[in-house]
Amino acid sequence: MPVRATHATLSAGRDAVYDARARQGSVPIEFHLDDGSTLDGALILTSVEVEWLHQQTSRLVDAHGRALGGTP
Repeated sequence: MPVRATHATLSAGRDAVYDARARQGSVPIEFHLDDGSTLDGALILTSVEVEWLHQQTSRLVDAHGRALGGTP
């Protein structure tokens, strides 16, 4: 049976990069496999996807702040 990825996390210590010429961003990630091993990878996003991801992560930051007792 092939090894499968269970999830992916951001790679520590590595920054996202935006390539204006290609109009895409690259976010370094690490795939975690069900056998306990990991693989380096990248999440490649178009400029539209970068904007969408920014909106989504901003919502998460707001929800986190509210959960910690911040303003709604």
